[in-house]
Amino acid sequence: MWRWILRNEALLFILLGVVLLRLPSLFEPYWYGDEGVYLTIGQALRHGVQLYSGIHDNKPPFLYLVAAMADGYQFWFRFIALVWNMATVTVFWQLCKRWFNDSRQMIWTTVIFALLTCIPLIEGNIANAELFFLLPTITAFYWLYTGRSSLVGGLILGLAALFKMPAVLELGIWPLYWLATREKGWLGKSIGLGIGAGIPLAASVAFYASQGTLSSYLIASGVQNIPYLSTWAAPVSLTWRAMVAAGLVATLLVVRKRISPKALLIGFWGVVTLFAALLSGRPYPHYLLQMAPLLAMGAAALVWGRETERYVAASLVAVLTTAIIVFQFYAYPTGRYYVNFWQWVTGSTSKWAYFAKFSPDVERNYKIAALVDQGTMTDEKIFVWGDQPMIYALARRAPVGKYTVKYHVLDFRAQAATIAQLEQTPPRYIVSFGKENELPGLNDLLAAKYRLVDRFSEAGVYRLYNNHQ
Repeated sequence: MWRWILRNEALLFILLGVVLLRLPSLFEPYWYGDEGVYLTIGQALRHGVQLYSGIHDNKPPFLYLVAAMADGYQFWFRFIALVWNMATVTVFWQLCKRWFNDSRQMIWTTVIFALLTCIPLIEGNIANAELFFLLPTITAFYWLYTGRSSLVGGLILGLAALFKMPAVLELGIWPLYWLATREKGWLGKSIGLGIGAGIPLAASVAFYASQGTLSSYLIASGVQNIPYLSTWAAPVSLTWRAMVAAGLVATLLVVRKRISPKALLIGFWGVVTLFAALLSGRPYPHYLLQMAPLLAMGAAALVWGRETERYVAASLVAVLTTAIIVFQFYAYPTGRYYVNFWQWVTGSTSKWAYFAKFSPDVERNYKIAALVDQGTMTDEKIFVWGDQPMIYALARRAPVGKYTVKYHVLDFRAQAATIAQLEQTPPRYIVSFGKENELPGLNDLLAAKYRLVDRFSEAGVYRLYNNHQ
């Protein structure tokens, strides 16, 4: 045991750093909208609601199953993310051991990767799908880089795609690399890779078919994501993004004999993961988490790599920098995040002042959730007309209908179905953030059966009349 500790001393110190960096994330308030959706769905799944047909979001099932494991509690959801991230860093460390001959390079590359996936800069502190699918994508990369079964490598990537579909794009790295390096049997290995990836996806289809919810599953996790790629007014169209990616791949194939295999692999890895990060055209920083392993490897190549590796890495940095500027990716402050946590822990700032640093909506949502919690039974449903799913998660109450946020109701044109459910089974509480006219019939329902019992800023809390209960 002691010998193992001595051999892995550097990794253990890095993992200790991961714990310390992620520790504040366990004590954040409920503030991040997407997590509110995940936690609400996780609670619903624990109470037997069917995913997709009974409650909706537009991702594959694994992320919601993790939220269900946490019973919809943010602390446990973040704790699972912490442990998961430690496993991810450990696998990345093993990849670095195969990639580098120098222990210093291995250590610093892993440190860079750990920082990128832990600190708030690109939302490493949030339990998003990208943070979870990094473990299987890096495991698959390690597996295939060490020359093991492409079928198994594909299967692992297929599992990654069940967290979020952009992970499956990493299948494209290896056929390109095998072709460029004249790998024997590259076509058969590529076919095996695709078959392997198809197994988990086919299994998920079979499962939801057996539950009678196949149509809802395919629409939610697949079909409805297609228009999602074009709803954002991106500065560069998806067609042009694909053409640029194809051009970069073609360039690498043309110069393949002049650069090292590692430089080729870095190049293909960078092009594929950047295209995946830009797939929706949205500037959300957590999309860049898929590039975190490549960014760490690229940084190492710039410092210690051979000339061709440095050239490829520098080119990717230039392309990524251009993409960040053009698509206007934003980032979260990191130093302030840890200073705020320290001030709260040491008592130099109050809980609500600390919470307010995340969002001015936090205190309001907590007060609304407390009011709803006190006035309802645990099995009762409520309805929030707005984009504040944290109220469901905090109150631990399921929504009326399958949608947790207003924009889903509008995007999927579910206004008629939503108001019909509200009229059929009116909940004890409706929380409205205004613009009730966007849900035709809501104003009439509120006027006929509800009374305004409290108002928190723009949010009105309405309670069902006693004679309507």
